[in-house]
Amino acid sequence: MRPRRGTRAAAAVVAAALLVGCTATVGGTAQTQGSLPTSVGPSGTPGVTGTRTDPSTPDLPVSGSGTATGKSGTAPSATPSTGRAADPDGAAGAAGIGDPYYPLAGNGGYQVDSYDVTLTYDPAANRLSARTAVEGSVTAPGRLGRFDLDLQPSMRVSQVQVGDTDAAFRQDGAELVVTPARGLDPGAALSVVVDYAGQPGEIRGGTAGASGGGWYRTDSGGAVVAGEPFSASAWYPVNEHPADLATFTVTATVPTPWQVISGGVRLTDGVVPPPAGMATFRWAQRVPVASYLTTVYIDRFSTEVGTLPDGRLIVSAFAPGSEAGRYRKLAADTARIVEVLADHFGRYPFEAVGGIYTGQPLAFALETATRPVYADWVDTDTIVHELAHQWYGDSVAVQRWRDICLNECLASYAPLLWHEDVDGTDLDRWWTGRMKAVAGDARFWRTPLVDMGPGREFSSVYDRGPLAVHALRKEIGEAAFATVLREWPTRNAGRTVTFEAWQAFVEQVAGRDLSGFFDAWFRGRVVPSDPYRHPGGL
Repeated sequence: MRPRRGTRAAAAVVAAALLVGCTATVGGTAQTQGSLPTSVGPSGTPGVTGTRTDPSTPDLPVSGSGTATGKSGTAPSATPSTGRAADPDGAAGAAGIGDPYYPLAGNGGYQVDSYDVTLTYDPAANRLSARTAVEGSVTAPGRLGRFDLDLQPSMRVSQVQVGDTDAAFRQDGAELVVTPARGLDPGAALSVVVDYAGQPGEIRGGTAGASGGGWYRTDSGGAVVAGEPFSASAWYPVNEHPADLATFTVTATVPTPWQVISGGVRLTDGVVPPPAGMATFRWAQRVPVASYLTTVYIDRFSTEVGTLPDGRLIVSAFAPGSEAGRYRKLAADTARIVEVLADHFGRYPFEAVGGIYTGQPLAFALETATRPVYADWVDTDTIVHELAHQWYGDSVAVQRWRDICLNECLASYAPLLWHEDVDGTDLDRWWTGRMKAVAGDARFWRTPLVDMGPGREFSSVYDRGPLAVHALRKEIGEAAFATVLREWPTRNAGRTVTFEAWQAFVEQVAGRDLSGFFDAWFRGRVVPSDPYRHPGGL
């Protein structure tokens, strides 16, 4: 994620004054297409195939409001429970995954392998009817007799099945509490199908001090999903925490001429023909990702399609309106940006890339997997930042929100690498100038980069983070730093990690103990003192 300049979390985002005016325009390989592309063939990655049969979309009544509530450290008691109750045949899974920053985020007792969302959406009424199939397995040490899924109360559930059997359920705030007819043994497969409907909306609180995340309406009457740490539960039942990675497929039916784009690749095999006057779009993200990295964009957008040098598709969508031409010019750099970042981070980790240029005044851009969501203020540095997240944050995810620097500090350093490679920017000079400006500002240093506290995750990582990363570069030397940048995402692709594991890896590559340096630059609450103040002679 990259907050908009001027928001609370972005007082001095990344480049500062030295990089003003340095953005280069590099030609890409994009070409204009009249329709959205489909998958060009097997990718070799695990997950959803193009031949899966879609479940039918239920025609359910709509209830609920357009504004939902997030999952914080307090119980969601303000919203009454609804639905059926039953005695569990076994122990109940925890209502949270165990993250102290957000105690009710995610859930215990199981893990998810895949989500398959089938929906019908009426933009005029903001009416969503959907069925979501969740596949996974039981992780509880004993028999699991009850478990939760995260789903905002604006989505009203009509039926839940576990396996092939109806299950009892109730909605309690943002928790969908499910009681199977029979408990599930440890290690058993978990298969859940949820039918629901409603008017999706924003999830209040969370993202960069802005209004929240979730389901946003566009100026043209469509919708786009974005937000961190919460967004997915605004429109489908989910284990909403980055510690549980899963593949994701969405099949969306909308009135013509509306279109739908999501992450991954578009599939056509097995898609049920829609009714007259409707169109169906199926998108599959076949590499497991965190749920906040899933999205859907519904609008009368135009598209542009290109390829990376290895043939993987670049698919970008552009909101209707007068700014579409500007967004296309920015998107033309996508192939070049991926090339530059791959030189530092290793091979691009997903089967497609691109962007969703919403034209909306969102307070943030978000690294939704393969296809980041951009606001109307998007620029090249923002695209570089969000594409860097495809390695740092998307392919390799954090186990707990306290470790968000592993995502944001590295992604915030990426525009500096871009300008160094493309424009010849002297990053030592940038660092020296920036340090002179902030060394005496106690407020700049008071929020650490690791374990910064709940609600402060998206603050110092954007401005203090790049300073710390460049200091690390000078401390361990160019060769070791280059190895760290490349080998960390390569070795940990598809995994969740901790900051302590990253520090241990850096120390292994550097061949020495760096605990004093990390404490000063990443965990400290004051400006680093000697001997860490001027690493590598800066």
